[in-house]
Amino acid sequence: MSIAYLHSVLIYLRQELPGNYREQINLTGEKLLIRIPNELNFSTEYETLHQAVESCIQRVRNRHMDLEFTIRSDNQERDFKILK
Repeated sequence: MSIAYLHSVLIYLRQELPGNYREQINLTGEKLLIRIPNELNFSTEYETLHQAVESCIQRVRNRHMDLEFTIRSDNQERDFKILK
């Protein structure tokens, strides 16, 4: 995987995601990780983030690779992938 490409996706998402999620997204290895606070409802936040991320990535015309995401709190974690 291209770390440079993943880093550019990270920068793009930090610009495009809703304000409360921009600083919660980081690159860990070959996955983009989004942490959510424990006091929020995980299922609701997961659905909101999944839709927001998917919407942002669909606007990118030339995707170079499949993108893997993890949404995590201290108690739960879910992964999803957006295909090239």
